[in-house]
Amino acid sequence: MAKKNTPKVQSVTEKEPEIQHKRGIDFWFKIIVFSFAFLLYGNTLKNGYSLDDLYVTYNNPVISKGIKAIPHIFTSLYININAEEGGSLNFGYRPVAKAMFAVEHEFFGDNPMPSHLINIILYGLNLLLLYILLRRLMPKFSPWFPFVVTLVWAAHPLHTEVVASLKNREEILSFLFGLLSISFFLRYSRKQSAWWIVAGTFAFLFSLISKPGTLTFIVVIPLILYFFTDAKPRTLIWTTVSLLLMFYISLQIVKYSMPFVNRPILFIENPLLFEKNFFLKISTGFYVLLFYLRMMIFPHPLAFYYGYDMIPVVNFANLWVILSILIHLALFAYAIWKIREKHILSFAILFYFVTVSMYANFVKQPTGIVAERFLYIASLGFCITLAWVIFRILKQPLEGTIQRKAGLTILAVAAIFLMPATVRTIVRNNDWKSEISLFSHDIKYLGKSAKAHYIYANALKSTMIEQIKNTGLKTGYDEEIKQINGLLEETVKIYPGYFEAWNSLGEINIMMLKDNAKAIEYFQKATETRPKYAPAWFNLGYAYQQSEQYDKAIPDYLRAVAIDSNDVKALSNLGTCYSKTNHLDSAVIVNERILRLKPMMKRPYLNIVSYYLEHHDTAGAVPWLLKIDEMVPGDRRVASVLYKYYKGKGDVENTNHYKQILINIQESNKKQQNNPMADEPQKPY
Repeated sequence: MAKKNTPKVQSVTEKEPEIQHKRGIDFWFKIIVFSFAFLLYGNTLKNGYSLDDLYVTYNNPVISKGIKAIPHIFTSLYININAEEGGSLNFGYRPVAKAMFAVEHEFFGDNPMPSHLINIILYGLNLLLLYILLRRLMPKFSPWFPFVVTLVWAAHPLHTEVVASLKNREEILSFLFGLLSISFFLRYSRKQSAWWIVAGTFAFLFSLISKPGTLTFIVVIPLILYFFTDAKPRTLIWTTVSLLLMFYISLQIVKYSMPFVNRPILFIENPLLFEKNFFLKISTGFYVLLFYLRMMIFPHPLAFYYGYDMIPVVNFANLWVILSILIHLALFAYAIWKIREKHILSFAILFYFVTVSMYANFVKQPTGIVAERFLYIASLGFCITLAWVIFRILKQPLEGTIQRKAGLTILAVAAIFLMPATVRTIVRNNDWKSEISLFSHDIKYLGKSAKAHYIYANALKSTMIEQIKNTGLKTGYDEEIKQINGLLEETVKIYPGYFEAWNSLGEINIMMLKDNAKAIEYFQKATETRPKYAPAWFNLGYAYQQSEQYDKAIPDYLRAVAIDSNDVKALSNLGTCYSKTNHLDSAVIVNERILRLKPMMKRPYLNIVSYYLEHHDTAGAVPWLLKIDEMVPGDRRVASVLYKYYKGKGDVENTNHYKQILINIQESNKKQQNNPMADEPQKPY
């Protein structure tokens, strides 16, 4: 009886067999897998900037400095909205992709096409290195097997979020350095040279600082050495220890040398972050794992954001949870059963379990409860399994010779997945053309996602505001306002505690619909759901101020300032409300506080002047007018008031001085900035 052919993994330390194919087939497979990246993602070259790109490239003040910003990028946090946009969000350390974007800006400016091209090239390098690595791991396998694995992985539509999105270049880079790290440790297992272990740990470091999703490689790399080499326990231990040590060092460097991390965790991103019941986390984690399996097998629909309430928090009685537990226990049992013989399916299953573990929500919950990009690396386990199934269906051996005709038959069967996956990927890339195109396409699949509705509404609002700035027209936006309102109302319907959505509803009503009463209602909802949300208190004060209810506006501005003591806009409006309620001294004190924060700011001086003039106290205004005149000589309004004041006082010298200034201004016909004496309230955030 012939010995049954088993898909046992062959050691790379064994003597390689004679090459069964012409050497050229390996070369052409490399050309094909690299070129396949351009077939899949070539149409992204016409795309612009999209979701979250502003964090790392477009319109980013740090990136706009070009190459000279690189030292700052490597010594600062990944997202730093305080410094870059004016906010309060600081977290992460992922300098590699951000530094690349700075270099690209140096040469190409705000042009997305070169950046999309680089994404495709990097993805092609991922494919090329993956194929080469699989060939090295499986020297006795036919090259058709790693070729099919790489093609299937390349075409998977789940990867569109990574490649079509510039911001997610970090995922491509992280896996690229991770593959290099595996390659170096493989060499270490063969030659036992300290240089290879150093190279492997530093490649791992660059993988981590690109995106820490490869933290699981601390387990993955020893797992690979076990399955694909004859590495002794000592080699596995040294490998694991070196990876752990590099991770610890990188963690300490970031912890003690980076600025303060401020990353608010929101319920709408992942409700499990607020769940106290451990068993609910585990049961929902199994629900998430079933979702991931389904997405790998049938990747539709794809969506830009999930969050609450796309994935429900469920208990162990849920039928989908029970099914997930049964499937995953069966897979795990099979992997353990076959682990001693180093079966390729055992490796594929364990690789998937290890790499997806960071996103299963069991122990540490990610910021988003699920995301397509979380499967970028983990999907390789699925693709290895799919390739194995194809070979078994066609009864083709994994090892030894496969004739070209048989190889083409394998490829034809693989095309059953490859063709629809390729088409789906190419079509999906068009959705990523811009933020609006992405959001408008996906929203129909995101009926339960509170944040997806809010993100879309916010993008439409920003676009409308930009159009108003460019055209100067504040009318003709009825349809846009209706759509924005509808999205925001759906947001709070899904999650009534979404304070930012309540706040945005108030802003639309006060700024565009001029409905102060409705705006006040929405702003109050925002303050009730998040009492420490300063923008909502500011906007509530502004709404009362616009309704001339100054007594009601004052406590709201005080609450905003109590939360954010550096809020100059709130302080300025607070001063105006004090003045309107005849608390002149308090109004002046508030603006003096602004001057301590912003000594060169002109607005507080103008505010104080306007208060004194409104109270018919020109003499009280004069010292402040003189300070303005000292700061900005030649201001027409200042000169006019001082001319009239000194003329009334009979001060000939100063009267003539300011009269001459007014004559000079008139003669030179300069267009002076119109800074009215009467203070205009600072508008909503």
